[in-house]
Amino acid sequence: MKQKKILVVKFGGLGDVILSLDAMYSIYKKFGKNISLLTEEPFDKLLKKSQWFKEIFTIKRSKFYLYDIYQIKKKIDPEFFSNVFDLQTSNRSSYYLKIFKNLDCDTNGIGKYSKTKHLNANRDNMHTIERQKDQLGFSKVKFIRKPNLSWFYKKSNRFNFFGQYALVVPGGSEKRLNKRIPLELFFEIVSLLINKNIKPILIGAQDDFQVCKKIEEKYPKVQNLCLKTSFFDIASLATNSIFSIGNDTGPTHIISRANKKTIVLFTKNSNPNLCSPVGKLTEILTFDNSNNFFKKIVLDKTMKAISR
Repeated sequence: MKQKKILVVKFGGLGDVILSLDAMYSIYKKFGKNISLLTEEPFDKLLKKSQWFKEIFTIKRSKFYLYDIYQIKKKIDPEFFSNVFDLQTSNRSSYYLKIFKNLDCDTNGIGKYSKTKHLNANRDNMHTIERQKDQLGFSKVKFIRKPNLSWFYKKSNRFNFFGQYALVVPGGSEKRLNKRIPLELFFEIVSLLINKNIKPILIGAQDDFQVCKKIEEKYPKVQNLCLKTSFFDIASLATNSIFSIGNDTGPTHIISRANKKTIVLFTKNSNPNLCSPVGKLTEILTFDNSNNFFKKIVLDKTMKAISR
């Protein structure tokens, strides 16, 4: 008989995956290396580097939960799992636990198909990290708040920037444009950095291309790395940065965990108490639609951060 395995379920987005690293590491430290991960591209390539998982399976989530289950069953044999930890805890992933309903397998999550339920009426009001800590506690998994991320935050020579630089993340998902602060504020931030001889490096994905292009057109001295960085590139750049600032979006979560001075800009359309990036030197500021007042606060704090 094959040894029983552990399955962790975690999909995107990027910020949520980064916030779940603590929980994943805690499961790894509890159960050892016989752990499998169910996720989606491109997070498989990121998490493979951790060496926390013996196997990583990916599916492409569809509109139909039953088709997703069909995909999952083609990838794994449910009978060989003793524990499943659903770190996604969405309606969709909760339905996936139906696969293990009639098996000798403990499923930790929410919904009717979880056998170890996260029975905390306040779970929806908790920050992701604290919520997952509480969730894993129901399975007696000791939560480790500071995972070893040396595999992620490595120095690289891919980008040879001389002198001081700051990472600037001015975009965010086009599905949530209301999470972006006004572009004009980033103009002011970039101008300040340039005047202080600190090179602004723009970080972004496809959704951020136009925003980064506008900044580059106005300030040609910036280094525009939009569409040019991997997750690992961003982590490496963050470890050597003097300062970073950006909207509440995936790359900012990576940058924050490098534990360098970082300011994360929220709008009223997302709640930092639930999902803020974490880091020893991370500060959260919430935009209140008062452009001049908020601009002064951000620029003052930026000046203070780069002057130390």
